[in-house]
Amino acid sequence: MGDLDKQFCENNKCSKVKVGLFVGAAALITAVMLKKDWRDKVVYEANQLKNCTAETYSFIRDNREQIVEQVRITASEVSEVVKGISEDVKKIGESAAHLKSSSEDFIKVTKETAQDMKDLKLKKDE
Repeated sequence: MGDLDKQFCENNKCSKVKVGLFVGAAALITAVMLKKDWRDKVVYEANQLKNCTAETYSFIRDNREQIVEQVRITASEVSEVVKGISEDVKKIGESAAHLKSSSEDFIKVTKETAQDMKDLKLKKDE
């Protein structure tokens, strides 16, 4: 439990909130049960939920093998994509290292050439 939760419960506010929530829930349930049209709506929705759950359960039970096979295929495809991405990242890293090396070589050759040109100019001036 976090420090704020401890402070909240230590001040006895926690139990007050729980009692308030319980009383509010009881009042809401009472109000729903007293109004016939609301009660009928709750019963109707509960039956719809029960039917939908039964249909879902039946569908999963009847198609379990196909669902498992589809999950395997999807997992395999995801694995292949991840492997491909890993290879691409590796190639990008190798290319970046090659570019760095080539750039360093180019800078080195350019500096050497500049120094050679300075040396030639100094010899020419002498």
